[in-house]
Amino acid sequence: MKKSKVFLTIFIIAFVILVSLPAALVVYVDPYFHYHKPLEGKNYIYRDQRYLNDGIVKNFDYDAMITGSSMTECMRPSLMDSLFGTKGIKVPFSGGSFLEVGDLVRTACKENPDLKMVIRGLDCNRFFNKKDERDYEADSYPTYLYDKNVLNDTKYVFSKNAIVEAALILIQRGEAAHYSSMDTYSNWSGDFKYGKDVVLRSYSRDAITPAETQVHLTDEEKQIMYENITANVTDIADENPDVEFYLYYTPYSIYYIDYYKRLGELDRQIEAEKYITSLLLEHENIHVYSFYMQHELIEDLNNYKDLAHHGQAASDMILNWIYDGTGELTKDNYESYYNGLREYYFSFDYDSVF
Repeated sequence: MKKSKVFLTIFIIAFVILVSLPAALVVYVDPYFHYHKPLEGKNYIYRDQRYLNDGIVKNFDYDAMITGSSMTECMRPSLMDSLFGTKGIKVPFSGGSFLEVGDLVRTACKENPDLKMVIRGLDCNRFFNKKDERDYEADSYPTYLYDKNVLNDTKYVFSKNAIVEAALILIQRGEAAHYSSMDTYSNWSGDFKYGKDVVLRSYSRDAITPAETQVHLTDEEKQIMYENITANVTDIADENPDVEFYLYYTPYSIYYIDYYKRLGELDRQIEAEKYITSLLLEHENIHVYSFYMQHELIEDLNNYKDLAHHGQAASDMILNWIYDGTGELTKDNYESYYNGLREYYFSFDYDSVF
């Protein structure tokens, strides 16, 4: 009987140790940055944004951040740092709505008292989203990584993927052997071809019969935009007066503008951007930029891989423009800017670029 008890005790202890070792490995290496920043001298696998971004903003050392949708994925924090004298991170969300990006910015402001600057892209195809809209269902999120409840951390520390990635990082093998920096994190710029022929693959222009009239912004749409911008953008700025927010409208290509015009929605898009600008400019720590009159970007299809997405070279241009004030909108100039924008794009010879 004594031998049986001893054996059972040893078995239980050995089982607990064997089960605990993988979990301890995950906690120590922490591939998703849930507990701490990266271990010194180890190369991490910067891959899944919705698993990594929350941990990055909570645990990394930084005082500036770049965020937004996939339109910000090719931006280089190192360039931002060289221009602004910051120590920055990049935390994009592919397909990210204003709500999703706003939640991350809120978390960064709450968790990092050193944060002083946020560069954030605002997508025109999100202007009419409701304030709580997102492309991803809440139950598809790894919310156990977002909260402070240690009980549900079992989903992380016993995850097969997390255990495998932790092991790869620790022994510097496989994907982990290829260092991912903030510049290369989610940066797809070198993976695609650019230019007119490539962009036309995503745009069947002749399939769209040009509209006879343009639609205009309605009061109902303005209310939706007001609620979305207030909840997910301006409230965050008001809650964090010591943080400077540099917000820019992500610049889509001339083909996208042609698309809106043919649909009869270009007037509404311009009116919507102008209305949002009027809301943003009421806040002293918000700086607003629009680059749709920077023709060397918008009209050069060599910057684009599809109708909307530009590569790293264009992203570098944008960071430089933000730094030197190109495209900045103020209470004094935004009315004339949008009048000029409308006049230019309604008189533009679109056939000439096809």
